[in-house]
Amino acid sequence: MIDKTMQAPLKDRMIVYIGVTFVLLFSWLYILGMGWHMNTLPFLDNPSTMSMDMSSNSMDMEKDKMNTDNSDMNKSMNMDKPMAMNTDSNIITEVLTWMPPMGNMWVFSDFFLLFMMWSVMMIAMMTPSILPMLLLYTTLNARKKMQGQESASPMILLSGYLSSWILFSLFITFPQYFLHTNGYLNMMMEPMHAYLAAFVLIMAGIYQFTPYKDACLNVCQSPLSFLTNNWQDGKLGAFIVGYKHGFYCVGCCWALMLTLFALGVMNILWVIVLTIFVLFEKLSYNYPLAYRRVVGAFLITWGFVLVA
Repeated sequence: MIDKTMQAPLKDRMIVYIGVTFVLLFSWLYILGMGWHMNTLPFLDNPSTMSMDMSSNSMDMEKDKMNTDNSDMNKSMNMDKPMAMNTDSNIITEVLTWMPPMGNMWVFSDFFLLFMMWSVMMIAMMTPSILPMLLLYTTLNARKKMQGQESASPMILLSGYLSSWILFSLFITFPQYFLHTNGYLNMMMEPMHAYLAAFVLIMAGIYQFTPYKDACLNVCQSPLSFLTNNWQDGKLGAFIVGYKHGFYCVGCCWALMLTLFALGVMNILWVIVLTIFVLFEKLSYNYPLAYRRVVGAFLITWGFVLVA
């Protein structure tokens, strides 16, 4: 931990706090907005959307198709409406209400929106756990600045860190596409079979006990040692340092992220729980093995209970 006398100036620390707050605010508003439209927010219900099941949905689509001509004629008679505002609203609505296409007829926009959903979700879940690293980097950076050496904004390091999770998001879209097209996930991105959920939970639990998890978690829990061994000057150097640290964090948490396939990719309650899991795991300096093993045993037990 950093001594009070070693802390960066308040102005530099405020840049970190404001930057992280902005990133978290944007990403969580996106997730909560999508959860609201999909009716997956815990303890809240949005009956205006997603409350009807898929069979009635498909019937409504047929009715909408029959009424398309009439509605188009009515719209053409209302040319005085502001088209720019409607377009912007439609884009936001399309992003927040995206769901896997019916009939597995995927197009490029579906892949892109799925990738964007995972990217924003990873940013929201993983940004809180990088805050100690950012503050330490800010302190070391301030010292270099005082000595007349080259320095870089901690936000560049954050962007490098998040880029590794965005790359992970790109890779995770392909297995989700496979699960959808083969009938393992439904339209709400939830598992269709208990065995899939059990397999993912047990796999994630087992990974908690592996030496690979231990090695990656040790790096994530030792930001001072990591910065000492991997420091690079300049903006590009800061980005590379952040990316490397993010690479170890992906190695530490990838299996936990896959548990979203077991409980619903847009299960907002589980997204929140996972965020807290990951944060506490990285901050469990006193009992790292105990915390890791408790979480692993919990996931394995949960998986077996699902198929018992």
